[in-house]
Amino acid sequence: MSRIVPLSEAAAAVPDGALLTLGGFQLNRAPMALVRELIRQGRSRLRVITVPNPLPLDLLAAAGALAEAEFGFLGFQYEDGFVVAPAMRRAIETGGLVWRERDVYEIVQALRAAAFGLPFLPAPGPDGSDYGRVNRTPVVADPSTGEAVPVAAAVRPDILLVHVQEADRAGNLLITDPYAEALQARASGRVIATAERLVERIERPTIPAARVELLAIVPGGAHPTSCRGHYPYAVESIRACIGLISDGHAAAYLERFVTGPTDHDDYLAAAGGPGRWDIRTRASPAGDAPAAVAGTGAARAVAPADRYVVGLARAVADGEVVATGVASALPMLAVALAKRTHAPRAVYLNCVGAVDPVIDAVSPTSVDIRLLDRCAATISLPDMFDMARRGEIDRMFFGAAQVDREARLNLTCIGDYARPRIKLPGPAGSASMRPYIPGVVIGVPRHSARSLVERVDFATSVASPRNRDTVVVTDVAMLRLRDGRLRLASLHAGVDRKALQEKTGFALEDGAPGGGTAPETTPEPSEAEMRALDRLDPQGLRHRMI
Repeated sequence: MSRIVPLSEAAAAVPDGALLTLGGFQLNRAPMALVRELIRQGRSRLRVITVPNPLPLDLLAAAGALAEAEFGFLGFQYEDGFVVAPAMRRAIETGGLVWRERDVYEIVQALRAAAFGLPFLPAPGPDGSDYGRVNRTPVVADPSTGEAVPVAAAVRPDILLVHVQEADRAGNLLITDPYAEALQARASGRVIATAERLVERIERPTIPAARVELLAIVPGGAHPTSCRGHYPYAVESIRACIGLISDGHAAAYLERFVTGPTDHDDYLAAAGGPGRWDIRTRASPAGDAPAAVAGTGAARAVAPADRYVVGLARAVADGEVVATGVASALPMLAVALAKRTHAPRAVYLNCVGAVDPVIDAVSPTSVDIRLLDRCAATISLPDMFDMARRGEIDRMFFGAAQVDREARLNLTCIGDYARPRIKLPGPAGSASMRPYIPGVVIGVPRHSARSLVERVDFATSVASPRNRDTVVVTDVAMLRLRDGRLRLASLHAGVDRKALQEKTGFALEDGAPGGGTAPETTPEPSEAEMRALDRLDPQGLRHRMI
């Protein structure tokens, strides 16, 4: 009996109430055609556990098909800036969904435990964060030391839904940009897949046929997310989805693009279909580029965005292994700037899986799949977590909605966790990775008392004794953690100390312990730094992103 079936038959094999896990990552290769077909068929009470994959999760929430969700990150960054999945955000803020949020590494460990047939695996990392409290994370005693170690209980999804580049007639699947799908397939009871194309034979499958129950050949099956080698993410389609759902018109979006179209081909016709890209360039599509910046290099005034990116770049030392996570377009630009100026031997790990990618132009997203087309090597998402745990990442960039005087970060919520006033995107890997990173760089693009607070509403991650250096870079100053408190290290040119204090939610102490040394003036970006920055971002996208 052939595993190859129509899309409608593949989706029909998913029962109401199933526990799903979703392939893909952020704006890349999500199983969107399968998700739309599930909604079209009226599936209900679905449960999902997923790595960062906001669009399919949000579509299920908007359709009322989702009963429970477990996730680590709900946001994404694209041409219109940073977005928290609006239907998920509304469902959480209004109490309309059973949900659990935890660090992505814990989800990876829960899936690994299921794949290995174990009841649990250690998931240390979020030491001191509030996730252990709200999730009542179980602990076991280390048999060697007696130390309490947090663990992740095994989670075995009923079904992995995944979209792939190629499949063969036997049912073998090839993914050219794997994230965690091989692990998800081993952990899941069943695999249901869609593929861009059918080939005669796959010699080295990412997921072998023995694990695949059903397969549908669905060109454009990841749209509006990207599919490496086939099409980019569709900006206008994502814009329409996010805009309508954010404005409370989810029903109109579903009618036009999901339940209205009779099948996948009708959807592509309604949405304009997947485009094509030139894999040699990462230039923005026509119409999406920002206006060019007047003047270049030393011939023009230095702007706050320039100082911010240069400040991030200067935190990178030559020869370091440096990592960025999701929604890190400006830190990615900063790493590229550092490698073009003072740190040419730094090794860059991008969370899309690219090791030392060639970056010759700024991108509105740090998970640009084309980074994989020109890079020194590739790694999977679980690999990146493992490298941090082994101490193989020297420096990492983190963002936050709130940072307090003890350098606790909040990416989780404003207000009470159980019923937040504002749901933030979540920890991604910050809670588990930060404790093991020697050099921590926290980016705050706009210095304000709303971002730099006396105490965070929720401690997503906290400082660790393993962190040898923690620096906060803002658009107007730099702060450094000393003796457990953030202290003012330098002010940018023209910034008044008193005015800065008014924009900071805690008392600013000077750089040395005890406050005995006045803060320096941050050196202005050099001519070489500005020339390199303008070559990487000639149209000034950074000014729109700060």
